[in-house]
Formats: sequence, structure tokens, C-alpha cells
Amino acid sequence: MTIREARRSAIGLLESSALSKQVSPTSALDVDCLLCAVLHTNRSSLLAHDEQTLSPSQYKAFCKAVEKRQTGLPVAYIVGHKEFFGFDFCVSPAVLIPKSDTELLVELALAEIKKRVCVLKESANGGTGKCTGTTQAHGGKPQLYIADVCTGSGCVILSILKTLEQKHSELCKNIRLACRASDISKKALRVARKNAARLLDGSAIEKPRFFCADLLGFGSPSGSVSENRYDIIVSNPPYVPSKTAAELLEDGRSEPLSALDGGKDGLDIIRRLVPQAFTALKKGGVFLVETGEYNAGETRSLMTKSGFIDIVTYNDLGGLPRVTRGIKAE
Repeated sequence: MTIREARRSAIGLLESSALSKQVSPTSALDVDCLLCAVLHTNRSSLLAHDEQTLSPSQYKAFCKAVEKRQTGLPVAYIVGHKEFFGFDFCVSPAVLIPKSDTELLVELALAEIKKRVCVLKESANGGTGKCTGTTQAHGGKPQLYIADVCTGSGCVILSILKTLEQKHSELCKNIRLACRASDISKKALRVARKNAARLLDGSAIEKPRFFCADLLGFGSPSGSVSENRYDIIVSNPPYVPSKTAAELLEDGRSEPLSALDGGKDGLDIIRRLVPQAFTALKKGGVFLVETGEYNAGETRSLMTKSGFIDIVTYNDLGGLPRVTRGIKAE
């Protein structure tokens, strides 16, 4: 069977599936992604050479992949990877599939890091710049302490570090980025460590230290939250209301419910995380948390109650509330 014939047949199967409306609104794209994974090629080459014949083993592997897609299993889980912020991440059903909306969290964190690194360098060169609490030396280098809470696949913290390496290497040359990332799921952390090895092995930038822990309760035997430690904390925690989270998974997508479900109002984790972040941040430190459209207003109220100032919610490209920022007063 040729690529063209296999492609046409698979698209028809997905479009006629009883789950097609939920599973595959873009059947052609799904089929092409599966074919590219089986043939180890890109979509342009696939479509340009669709008269080629699939080998029996290739056709068998492709049919198995299409069958999995018909059940609702996401393409990313079938092929084992997903692009996020321009980087390729391994994924499995142990982690949420990285979503493009979350890239805003990375962009905002990068802006904060670059701002602080510039101030640190200015200060080290005798300038008047001030960045509270970030001048502890490590081998003669000032440090920035960054935490990623509910790291999942590690896509947020690793995208931050890889972007700094690729696009801002000179900026970070004389700064140590000390990063920690936590998740309550050991399976998720195995995926995150794998991604760290793929993206940062051999890198001049230090890999994050990963901890299996409940939110910020890592780094101490008792699981207590370290005070005044971090310059920047980022998090994409479970924030979807329970009923909505269950509905989102009815199409068979198989993403981990625990990584979506934020309790009845979506705030169970955020209620605990906000005061922990305030405690763990240094004065002047920044907390960036994805909350989505479900509870951005309530998150701002929780931040105000905990003592954060300059609280702002940023919208994603779709115009929906996505990331809320708060600063710990100096």
C-alpha cells in the first residue's frame, strides 16, 4: 500500500469514528503526524513522496497507531513526544501534554530572569542596580534561585533554561541559575529527568534538581517550606474545577486527572501554593502561576491576602486570562 492510499484510508476511519467530533477534528493532520513518526520523516517530505510504498512492518505500525487514535488517545502519547516553545519534549500518560497557552508562562519568566540578570551584572560591575537578595556568590558568581512547582514533563523550566542557553548565553555567562523543580508524581519526574537529559546534557547551563514533593515542601527532611530562598517561582498547577476536568477527559484523551483537577472550584492547590510561594520568595521575588480562565480573579484575591503586590493577570493569545503574577514586597 502506498503512503497516499494508507493516508486516505486512515483519514476516513478517523472521520467516521463514533468519537470523531471529540477525538479528531483535524483527522488529516493527526494521520500525517502518525505517518511521520512511523517513517521518521517530516510532513513536507511525506506529502511530496506519498507515492512510495509502505513496508509490511511500517504499515502494521501505522495501523496500530491509528487504532489507538480512534480510542481518543492523543497523538502526542502515541508518538511519545510533543513540541513546546520550539523544543521537542518526551511525553507519556504520566504527564499533561504541553499546551501552547502555557508558553506565556515561559515568556513572562524569561522576561523576569533577563531583567534580574542585567541588574546583577550592573551591580557586579559597580553600577547602582539593585535586585534584592540575589547576590549570594557561588564560585564567584552571583546566583538566581528559581523553582518550578508541579513541573510535570519539565517543559516550563527546561524551555526557560534552553532558551537562555540558545539566545542569551552571553547574558547568563557570569550568573549561576540554581533551579529546582517538584512534582508529587514519581512517574512524571521520570519524564522530566529524561527531558532534562535530552535538552541539557553537555550544556553550559546547570540542569534543575528534581524533587518528588508536595508543592514547595522540598529540600528539607520535614517537608517544610524554606523561607526567603527563591527569586522566581513558576507553576502550572492543577486548576480546572473537578466537574470540568472530568468532562475534558470523557473523549478518552487519557491525560492524568490529578494534573488537571483542582478541586470543586479549581482552587484547592492554588490556595495552598500562594502562601507557600510568598514564604519561599525573597523580598522582591516574583511568583508566576497559570490559572486559566477558571479562577484568575480568585487567585488575585488569594495573592492579595497573602501579601503580594503589583498583582497582574496576563491574557493568552486567545484573549483569555492565563497567568497571574505577584511580587513579594521589599
